Amino acid sequence: MVSIFRRFIMIGLFAIAFMGVLQSPALGIRMTIDAIDDAGQFPGENAYVKFVYDVDKELSVTTNDVLQPWTSKQEVIGYADSKKITNWQLESASNIWSSDDNIVGKALNNLHEGIYRISVVDGAFMYDSFDWSNYAGLYWWQLHIQSSMLAGPVILGDTNGFSNAQSAWENSFLKYKYLDVQVNDDGSLNFWILDWNTIDNSGSLTFDVVLIPEPSTFILAGTGLLFLSRYFRKLVRSH
Repeated sequence: MVSIFRRFIMIGLFAIAFMGVLQSPALGIRMTIDAIDDAGQFPGENAYVKFVYDVDKELSVTTNDVLQPWTSKQEVIGYADSKKITNWQLESASNIWSSDDNIVGKALNNLHEGIYRISVVDGAFMYDSFDWSNYAGLYWWQLHIQSSMLAGPVILGDTNGFSNAQSAWENSFLKYKYLDVQVNDDGSLNFWILDWNTIDNSGSLTFDVVLIPEPSTFILAGTGLLFLSRYFRKLVRSH
């Protein structure tokens, strides 16, 4: 009876240790967001493209109006000219031409309470490949993160632009390797690229999201492994 009881204790300790291993940083979630599909003013925003002109007028664009994504500034200007509108400003969010991703950003929902570490992995993006503004020709690594516990977003990455994608990634990796964000029970994390005009973006960002185990988890896992090692050592010796 005592022997059976001990074995049940060993199995319980092993289960505790195994749960601790499952929550280790090596087993996080890797995510990638696209500079067009996942960019906009706020996460969860529906994709749209519109021209704002003559102060109070708007012209919305749908995939029925324009079958293929614009690939240059000249195509956008040509469309505006065909509609006979002038003095316009283009606004957009996400990608109206995407077949499966029509909202800004990506989300992790129904999370356990705790601190989540978001780590730089790879990628960079260009805000303005159409050469509208002074962003043209510069690359960025600037991930915006919204937690269900935060009043506003936080940023992982460098807010400066760089001459090439490698420099943008290296500077963010060296300076801002990770960011820890608190999440409440059944909470969420949203990830996106902030931009008021998205159709001229290019590139992507890749990052890891890991729940940091509490110190008690490490203690329990370590204790369980210690007892297990002693138990199996005695078992081997007895045979």
